[in-house]
Amino acid sequence: MEVRKVSVVSCELEEELDQNGFRHRGTAIGRMIGAERIGAAVYEADAGVPIWPYHYHYGVEEWLYVLSGAPVLRDAGGRRELGRGDLVCFPSGHLGAHTMEGPGRFIIFSTQKGPPVMSVYPDSDKLSVAPTRWGEEPYDRIMVPRDAGVDYWYGEGDGGRGEKAEVVRQPDSAPSPTVVNVSHWEGSLRGSWLDVSALELKAGQETPYCYEVGREQWMLMLDGTLRVRHPGGQDSAFAGEVLAFPEGLSGAHQLINRGGDPARALVLSTTGLPANVCYPDTGRWLMRNAEGEELPVEPSR
Repeated sequence: MEVRKVSVVSCELEEELDQNGFRHRGTAIGRMIGAERIGAAVYEADAGVPIWPYHYHYGVEEWLYVLSGAPVLRDAGGRRELGRGDLVCFPSGHLGAHTMEGPGRFIIFSTQKGPPVMSVYPDSDKLSVAPTRWGEEPYDRIMVPRDAGVDYWYGEGDGGRGEKAEVVRQPDSAPSPTVVNVSHWEGSLRGSWLDVSALELKAGQETPYCYEVGREQWMLMLDGTLRVRHPGGQDSAFAGEVLAFPEGLSGAHQLINRGGDPARALVLSTTGLPANVCYPDTGRWLMRNAEGEELPVEPSR
């Protein structure tokens, strides 16, 4: 059994949108690599054309990574050009408002707390509610003007006509989210529902063989080549490829650098507790059931 992976720099973009002034080519890759808790889609955009309306979500956190080109980000603080290796987080709520224009190719990772998921479109003052998860069938999105809101009891029972609901709108502008270029970056960034870190393994280095209960991980190879040991054997991961390590034993993995040059990867992980780590080679566990708590558990003799 080979580990499932996709090259995000060369994969075919099977879906195309060209409607009402919005245009892109893209494809979802989460299901391709066996992911369950993190989703992602690869997009290509044309210069000066937004790929979808300016919007933000409640119940969704997204991270954008630029693969090539010079795409233009419109966020809550304005417009700015991005470059290869740039990484930015769009949190849930109005601080995560965004849309993208080309030219360039980029990947957007996402995780959601739902369903349902609500999206807001400030330019047209609309909102939508999706009662199912992205990628699930049937996927229904109900879109309405925000000022169409009415009191919950309007038209219900014998209470008569209710009052029109007051619409609370978020500020028109806010600080732009931080952009980090990960080409030579070391460290980690923490979101509400996704953590992202840069991993570098020098020649001969390796990570322990392990899996997590409570979290899912993804790895996007940035530079070099790594051997990936997994329950079905070993496979190579090359620059531009993305892999998923699901929660539990099926996501067990070890990363090994057998080359002469350093290898770098971007690692994404869902958050939340408990998140307990098992090391199958030794039978050891690392129990993490509360913030700041790590309890090693040795195998019984």
